[in-house]
Amino acid sequence: MTVVSSGAGAGRSAAMQGMQHPFRLPSGTSLRFALLIMSTSVAMAAELGSLATTTAYLTLGGGSVDSLTKVLDCASRNFAGAASDPEAFARRCGLSDLGGGGSTVELAAFAALWLGVGITYWFLPVHRLRRRRLRPFRPDAHPGIQDTLTELTALAEPRCAVRFVVDRRDQRPTGLAFGRVGRRYVMLSGGLLRLHDLDPEAFRAIVLHELAHLRNRDVDIAFLTLICHRLFLFAVAVPMAVTAPFALLVSWLLLPSSAVFGTLLIGAQCALAVTVAHSVGAVLRSRELYADARVALWTRGAHSLRRLLAAQHVHERTAPRRRLLRRTHPSAAKRLAALGDTGLLFRFSPWDAFGLALSCSLVYLPVAQWTGDAIGLTDRDSVPRTLVPAVLLGGSVAAGIWRATLGAHLNRTRWAGAHSTGLAVGCGLALGTFGDEEHRTALALGVSDSPPVQVALWLLFAASGYAFVRWNAVTARAWAPVVLAARRPYLPIACCCAAAVALLGIWLGHVRPLGQPGFSLLTMPSPLNLLPTPLDYLGYVFSMAVVLPPPPAVIAVVAATAAVPLAAPFWARLLARGRDDAHTAGARRFLLRSPSAEASAALLAPQRLRPMRALVGVVVFGGAAGFALWTVHVDSALVLPWPIQWLGSVFTLYTVPVAMLLQLAAGFFAARRGAHLDLRALHGVLAVIGAGLLLPFASFLSRDHFACVRWGVSHPACQEDPLSGMVFISTTITAWTAAFALLLLPAWTALLDKVRSPAALPGPRVPWRAPGRPPRPHG
Repeated sequence: MTVVSSGAGAGRSAAMQGMQHPFRLPSGTSLRFALLIMSTSVAMAAELGSLATTTAYLTLGGGSVDSLTKVLDCASRNFAGAASDPEAFARRCGLSDLGGGGSTVELAAFAALWLGVGITYWFLPVHRLRRRRLRPFRPDAHPGIQDTLTELTALAEPRCAVRFVVDRRDQRPTGLAFGRVGRRYVMLSGGLLRLHDLDPEAFRAIVLHELAHLRNRDVDIAFLTLICHRLFLFAVAVPMAVTAPFALLVSWLLLPSSAVFGTLLIGAQCALAVTVAHSVGAVLRSRELYADARVALWTRGAHSLRRLLAAQHVHERTAPRRRLLRRTHPSAAKRLAALGDTGLLFRFSPWDAFGLALSCSLVYLPVAQWTGDAIGLTDRDSVPRTLVPAVLLGGSVAAGIWRATLGAHLNRTRWAGAHSTGLAVGCGLALGTFGDEEHRTALALGVSDSPPVQVALWLLFAASGYAFVRWNAVTARAWAPVVLAARRPYLPIACCCAAAVALLGIWLGHVRPLGQPGFSLLTMPSPLNLLPTPLDYLGYVFSMAVVLPPPPAVIAVVAATAAVPLAAPFWARLLARGRDDAHTAGARRFLLRSPSAEASAALLAPQRLRPMRALVGVVVFGGAAGFALWTVHVDSALVLPWPIQWLGSVFTLYTVPVAMLLQLAAGFFAARRGAHLDLRALHGVLAVIGAGLLLPFASFLSRDHFACVRWGVSHPACQEDPLSGMVFISTTITAWTAAFALLLLPAWTALLDKVRSPAALPGPRVPWRAPGRPPRPHG
């Protein structure tokens, strides 16, 4: 930490306004560090693995650039005709020598990469000691400083042995915490040693800040961040910048059709490089804010640190500032703001979300391939292959959303960044497909999908990312009172994040393979072949993801999507009954100061959710709609039979869309009836599933009774058992309708609620005050 020291006199510092405890949830530094490690390590492993595979092919495999060009030319001429027989296609074009053992080579490169990172991490502190000529601190030469350091170390409780070293050449008042496991150091500059006599409080603030890094255990994070950044810079960024123009020129000369995707690939890699640079700076800046927050906890306000930062802020106004991507320390103004309001530490930046989505999308194929090879899967499109990518993306994004939502809930507001974060995740997922190896190969061979299909695929990924963020936001907001009241608050968070990861893995396992090139080679069945592109592609995706899977599985996924947020009030009431001290001890753990009884009760109040009332209401609605449908069929058979008779002759299974429309009407009815409730779209989805118990049966029974009344009891429809096969028919219709409802109802309610302001939670904002202290009079 480097500061500009001011005089001994200090103004009166403001009291802390932020109420959230900064260390009750995983820090934002950990999330950003996970993003950095994931993006850099997998990108470098894939780059090194690709380089090793190409080198092995051109040297050990006996290949050459000419043979590779012939293979690509043969593939572009024979792919469309032999795509249905991969073995014959491989024999015809000699593809058996290409890409062999790619997953093994990439995993070996990944292991070698982290071996190098580990060796560098282990010896880097020794290198820093020698390069900067640091010498051990001598207590006998500075007895007063030694007493102060002993006192500060006892206050900090760093949970490790701390060795103090001195840099006599540095005359600035600065300190530095560094080291590895088992050897932690705090460097004291010569200027800092002189500051002990001039301004003891400033000396204490700087040393406590460095000890806070050790207590927060972010020294290893900083070292690994710098190591991965340097490796990424020299192993990926610099070679890419040097070879990208040459590779683009060669690909255009060999196969002109590959130039488009080559440009997109370079753009995606440039976006990844910017993401890595942003993550490096964000990690290093975030750890400084959390170290300041730790000092504020130790010293009950960090008054000396505030004074130093205020002086540094005055100096920064006139000094030239470094660019954001090169800045490793936040500005003094931002550090002062974070000390005054700890809620700033709970923010989840859309740029962080975009980087997570982009990195996961870029590394999806290699990671899924590694996962499949590790667990012995032969089906390359199976759902278990998406486990690791779903955990990387879903777990990181969900954790960030939970932090931001809980921080906003503790401040009695709603997280306002759900919309922008959802757009960022969607854009990251769509942009990551530009670096997809399958799309690059398809473009090179001239068999890529048409632009409308590509646009539909990108919109589908964008909508998936946006829906995932919004679902996590509403789930975290609904479960926030449960988290505050639970004895083990991390358990509901972990369960909800696991549910989010499972749902994302199922969705990616079904949708991501459908984005592979080759849609134009498929023969679409009716009625999909009658729809204009890209509607036929979206219909194909819906059919593969919803129609072909078992209907009970689809119903279970949709029901889980709606039930996880709606089950929160039940658990909140259960915890309130089983724990007498929930209203006082629940929220206290997450706040710096104990809240009043009114504020604690407001924080633990569950949302206005009535899922059982929605189910009961839809049963009544479904019974009335089914009876009305039966009455219409019977009356038509007696009075005016030709409309239904004509409809049955044109479309035999007209009862299926009728049942689906009635179920959707039941969902819209439940959502409209619960306009005063929260998450009314999910109430409607749950109502659609409940309506499936009655309406499909009523629809088919009405058709059979129409035939009985119209043509007599001798008709075949009157001879059949009305319950025969109805279980399968009802579950199938309910599965399709529930999937449609999950798409339509949230969009419909969002349009209706657009005019409403989501800035604050229902109810008045409750003022904070310390327990036992009367409220301050107003006016």
